Parts: sequence; C-alpha cells; structure tokens
Amino acid sequence: MAQISGAAVMFLLLLTVSLFCQDTAAWACCRRYSKGQLPVHLIRGYSIQTIHAICNINAIIFHTYGGRKMCADPTQPWVTDSIQKLTKRAWALKKQKKEKLILN
Repeated sequence: MAQISGAAVMFLLLLTVSLFCQDTAAWACCRRYSKGQLPVHLIRGYSIQTIHAICNINAIIFHTYGGRKMCADPTQPWVTDSIQKLTKRAWALKKQKKEKLILN
C-alpha cells in the first residue's frame, strides 16, 4: 500500500474546506432578480449585496417575516420605495422604544 504523507493529507483537507466555503458563499448570493413585487408589510428587513468575486449583480435582499429571501433590483422604483418605508418603520420603532424607556 502507498503511504500518504501528513502534508498531503493536510493539503487535501484544506482544499476540501476551501471548496466548501466557496460553495456556501455562492449559495448566499443573488445571481438574478426575483420576479414580481413584495408587499412591504411582509418585509422584516433587508441587506445590500454588491458586485464582488462571487456575486455578479448588485441587489437588495429582502428578508420576510416567514424567513424567506427575495433578490430585488435596487434600481426599481418599488424597491427604493420599500426601503424608504422600512427606514421610516425602523425610526418609528426606535422613537417608540425611547419614549417607552423615558416613561418607565
């Protein structure tokens, strides 16, 4: 039987881990935009994706209350409108929380 050196085993292990990490990152990346519009009342929050090595498009990733994600084109008017509404909602919640702390 052929013997495998410790260095060869370590190299194969690192190669396997790096391939897994790249595959995981690619899975979390929007590669195309979803069709249709998402009603703002279903959106819990959003994240911004910029073009980089793995992700080939700029996108807004909307996160729903149901745990789903939707990739949207940041240049679409409904997307920018939804972001504005979410920002207003966040400020209102922050203000409400602050007022509640003051009263208690």
